Amino acid sequence: MESVLPIRTHGAYRQSSLVLGTAQLGMAYGIANRAGVPDDDTVAGILETARRLGVSHVDTARAYGESERRIGTALRGRDDLAVITKIAPGGAVRESLDRSRAALERRGPLTVLLHRAADVDDGWADLRQVLHSGEANRIGVSVQSPAELYRILPLPDLGYVQLPCNVLDRRWLDPRLTEALAAREDLVVTVRSAYLQGLLVAGTAVTWPHLPDTERDAVVALLDGLVDDLGRTGRDDLCIAYLLSFPWVTSVVVGAETEDQLRVNADLAGRTPLTEAERESVLATLPEMPADLLDPSRWSA
Repeated sequence: MESVLPIRTHGAYRQSSLVLGTAQLGMAYGIANRAGVPDDDTVAGILETARRLGVSHVDTARAYGESERRIGTALRGRDDLAVITKIAPGGAVRESLDRSRAALERRGPLTVLLHRAADVDDGWADLRQVLHSGEANRIGVSVQSPAELYRILPLPDLGYVQLPCNVLDRRWLDPRLTEALAAREDLVVTVRSAYLQGLLVAGTAVTWPHLPDTERDAVVALLDGLVDDLGRTGRDDLCIAYLLSFPWVTSVVVGAETEDQLRVNADLAGRTPLTEAERESVLATLPEMPADLLDPSRWSA
């Protein structure tokens, strides 16, 4: 094993500080993606490297193109990488899960999430049956906004939440929300979009949706200043160290198109997070960003 990532524990559930996102393994994903969809050999290499680096889970979904099938092929006969998958948006839980199991070639329990909070009313009871039958070891919801998170927190048997957050996003910092999350020691909270789909790493090399280039350049300069002031190695290091500094965050989910990208991300997730004082310095330095930038679902608008 090349290294061992920190493991965060919630009861019997153990998850590494880095979860491997696999949307990139099944479809073109991310505004800054220049590598395209990896071939089968590259996918197998990425998953083997993840195992050796101490990654505990891969994150996939019915909606991620060929991701589940490619994971199933690469991990056939192995169970040393656990799988988190998500029900097809608007789909029936039973049918979607059966398709996921077939594609993943998995018989053991999965972590299963609803891909959209809008599906809770129709799908949560069925998802609870999946948990109680032993087909899932945790069930949860992937949310898009604090309003959705508030709505789902009281759900019975809720054990897992995935939400989008990054160093520019202050929507999740309402004290009522952070206190509610901190009080749920049983709840796994995994953060996606740590790099805002690659924008924060690409910096001035790409156009930022709904933000003039002059404002983008100013924000990147502030981020680079924080990197220097806080002794981090780059904007990517700052982004991960910021998120993992929150006591309610279990892990970050970050994708990779190459083994080298994965090694970098694993190294970052294994480093010491920011202190509370350093995190407050970040918040005091960076300006508030428009919601249209922070929510990728609005980028095509």
